[in-house]
Amino acid sequence: MAVEWVPYELHPEIPPQGIEREAVLPAAYRERVEAGMRQMAESAGLRMAAHDRLINSRPALQAAEFARSAGRYDAMHRALFRAYWDRGLDISTMPVLRAVALEAGVDALGMEAAISEDRYGDYLDARRQEAEDLMITGIPAHVIADRYLVMGAQPYDVFERVMDRLEVAKKGSSA
Repeated sequence: MAVEWVPYELHPEIPPQGIEREAVLPAAYRERVEAGMRQMAESAGLRMAAHDRLINSRPALQAAEFARSAGRYDAMHRALFRAYWDRGLDISTMPVLRAVALEAGVDALGMEAAISEDRYGDYLDARRQEAEDLMITGIPAHVIADRYLVMGAQPYDVFERVMDRLEVAKKGSSA
């Protein structure tokens, strides 16, 4: 099964400097969501740094698209996730993005130029509109076999159940 990562700018309204999480997310909601995320991360052996600010993700999304155009998307994608979730870095800032690009083997100067030119802005906007047309309003969102949508951070068993349904459907169609 092929996996295609498609960019989705969750909060395009976030200013370039970011915004305190409390200004957007009520404290009780934030605590509940973060507790659930921590529990899922721990059960999977992952580390997830807490962030006090919501960042403007557009620069990181543009950096990833620049890397995709250079054939380095997978490395950049992984490096961005490590920087944000493992190390707790602000991947909306150019110094962090340059360091991540170098780690991923991406031309940092070319990436910086692409971001400052908003080279992938129209592409990001089109992907966001496409997602919204499919009623995708959160991340992560997984469209599986063009048939099932799994939205939000979900436990592994949710994906197992979807795969089981696909297997049953496949067997039924081959009978």
